[in-house]
Amino acid sequence: MTDAVVPFMTDSLVYSSLVAVCDEVSAQIFHLSLEESAGQTESSVFAFPDTFGQTRLEDLRQQLNLSDFEAGVVTLCAAMEFFPERMLAACATALQAESSYSAFLAPTLLRRWLGAYTTTTDVTAFQAEGNLTRFHLIECGQSANSSVVEALMPVRITAGLLIYLQGDDGLPSELRGVAQALPASALLSGSQQALLVQAAKHLSRGAADRGVMLYGQHAEDMRALAGHLLSASGSAVHLDVAALAARSAEEVTAAVRTLGREGRLRAQGVLLDATGDAPEGQSLDGLTQQLLNEAAGSVAVMAAAPMPLSTSRALLPLEVTSPSPAEQRAHWAAALGVSEEQPLLAQLGDQFRLSLDRIATLAREARLALPGNASHASRVERAWETARTANRRLMGGLAERVATRATWDDLILPVSEGNVLRQIAAHVRHRSQVYEQLGLARPGRGRAITVLFSGPSGTGKTLSAEVLAQDLQLDLYRIDLSSTVSKYIGETEKNLRKIFDAADQGGCILLFDEADSVFGKRGEVRDSNDRYANIQVNYLLQRLETFNGLAVLTTNLESSMDVAFMRRIQFVLNFRAPQPAERERLWRLAFPPALDSTGVDFRALSQADVSGGNIRSVAMNAVFMAVSRGESLSQEIVTEALHLEYRKLGRLVL
Repeated sequence: MTDAVVPFMTDSLVYSSLVAVCDEVSAQIFHLSLEESAGQTESSVFAFPDTFGQTRLEDLRQQLNLSDFEAGVVTLCAAMEFFPERMLAACATALQAESSYSAFLAPTLLRRWLGAYTTTTDVTAFQAEGNLTRFHLIECGQSANSSVVEALMPVRITAGLLIYLQGDDGLPSELRGVAQALPASALLSGSQQALLVQAAKHLSRGAADRGVMLYGQHAEDMRALAGHLLSASGSAVHLDVAALAARSAEEVTAAVRTLGREGRLRAQGVLLDATGDAPEGQSLDGLTQQLLNEAAGSVAVMAAAPMPLSTSRALLPLEVTSPSPAEQRAHWAAALGVSEEQPLLAQLGDQFRLSLDRIATLAREARLALPGNASHASRVERAWETARTANRRLMGGLAERVATRATWDDLILPVSEGNVLRQIAAHVRHRSQVYEQLGLARPGRGRAITVLFSGPSGTGKTLSAEVLAQDLQLDLYRIDLSSTVSKYIGETEKNLRKIFDAADQGGCILLFDEADSVFGKRGEVRDSNDRYANIQVNYLLQRLETFNGLAVLTTNLESSMDVAFMRRIQFVLNFRAPQPAERERLWRLAFPPALDSTGVDFRALSQADVSGGNIRSVAMNAVFMAVSRGESLSQEIVTEALHLEYRKLGRLVL
């Protein structure tokens, strides 16, 4: 025990009592060893000191129902940690008296010192089903001689138990890195409060044989509810099942046993968080069930969906949802100190999906960034930017953020297509009014708006997405399908789930370029690869149903899209190659205003059958050619650049 020992709490009554116990215990052992060396073994029996009942050793004995022998083993192992010189001297004396003993604490020596040769408890004390091992009270180390029998292996107290005996109420070392204290200070919405009452009533009928299964898409809301539920009768811990599953088998076993011990000693509630990603080739169901069976006291499990667990506990399934847009709007207004009538406030509560605690934090950041006399409108606008920036941190490197500077004036489309784009923007902007006030919300579904842009390359699909993002004051994220789709089973869904979970917080538009590569038609299942490819499509359909934002999909081949997916699309916009009048406008906009373009015949250029993307490429090349030659922009230079573009496209230049 080197890294486990913490500084003694010398001002603690617990520590002083424990020192008195171990001091007396070690003295008894030392004298018993001397008697053994003198041949007086038949008259000496180990006895617990009078001060034993004043310490956590007695609490340990009672809460874990330890036998006298088991409690004695723990006491002697603790004495070895506190008084190693005296205990090692006693072990050495015992070795001189009897060569079958060892110079350290081992099962054989512990049996002799504790005088428990024939009791039933002694037979199983050091086995896996015994309390010493089951609750991770001791560890049996390796002897220098690998052929030594198990009875002579070194025995020592575990790190977490030693910390407990020293009076430290912190997290045991076996659980560090996978568990943390679960706070109970989070704010709950009205619907979450109702779930809390229901869950508390269920556990009040017997927490030892009952539990709660929390499920939903938002882990933060589930943690908030669990914090209030499990901390009602004491402290609670939040254990990350996925992080524990990634550890070695020995570490997993130690953590499971420690959880059972801590729950009994401290009456702690425990939240088993199964929302993380399981290591490749594993499932979290088995480990979650193992932890659930071993835990004592109040227990809650949180997962994305109800887990099929076989346990003696009666689990109450409860779906936890985020605060409604109306609840978020009211909390934003209170936190910002503004009226709920602010126009942008309705969109703030609808576009972003945040917990009440998160709203309070972001509102405080927004107010600190403004002067005290800032208007209500300025506060709401600042809050919008603060929430939007916060979501960028969540997205991180999951997707590429596209700079959006294009406006409606940069978009050259037929009137009908332009009207469709403006209607898409109107749907995003007025969802709250239509769904809440007019009661047109779809039961059980999200507020997703999914649109499909199809057509040849360079016809304005990506530019249209940029214009929507700029108009709605949202970030545009391009999903790189080449890095998202994986050949490994389950990895594609895992990658997409991270993207959707982050985007669901709001403030962004998802752009899937070449969407037919993922959203394509599901084929006939001929082998396992076909089956898992179809599973990917099914997962995408499900997530798009519950997504809270705008998803834009672009494809060159609309006919390749899956029929089931097409039914879930609210808008389909077919982009075609621009006509001469549109091409002339595109040519005029392609050159910067600061550049003299009077020598260019835009009407003649409009007869070239090229797309808007090609026109921008030609204009860029022409400007570089003019600058490099030191000439003014002319029709001849633009025509030369156009011929280069034709060759690139593989067309005949006339």
